[in-house]
Amino acid sequence: MQREFMEMLEAHGPALMAMLRRLCGRSHDAEDVFQDTAVRIWRGFASRPRIRNPRGWIMTIGYRAFLDARERKRGHEDLQDPADPRSAEPDGNAEHSEACGNVQAAIAELSDPIREVVVCHYLGGMTLSQTAVAMKLSEGTVKSRLSAALSKLRSVLE
Repeated sequence: MQREFMEMLEAHGPALMAMLRRLCGRSHDAEDVFQDTAVRIWRGFASRPRIRNPRGWIMTIGYRAFLDARERKRGHEDLQDPADPRSAEPDGNAEHSEACGNVQAAIAELSDPIREVVVCHYLGGMTLSQTAVAMKLSEGTVKSRLSAALSKLRSVLE
């Protein structure tokens, strides 16, 4: 069972971490939520139902761990701090770095409900239905939030 758990984390952990970095905004917050997610996965691993999509299952658990962490931090400090230099970690040449920074800043400016749908769907690799289930929304709401996000991002990034 431990080997299966580790293989699942190795296969889907990088995508989970990328999603959590975008949701949390700061690497150390994302790392904390990642650890919480891993613990939650481990606790439910033996009793999990047959999983058709392990990535979707892991991303859903990660998103819910993020929501719990955000709720715990509410009132103390926001998880998303665009001024934090650790929140933007683009790599590559200067143009690529600038473009990544612009996109990250534009995503950070989206309202929480819209940003979370964008991060889960596009960065987390969740399907529309998986995003809807994870966020406890209808698919129509997910689609409308994605549409609103894309419109806003186009206008900001053009």
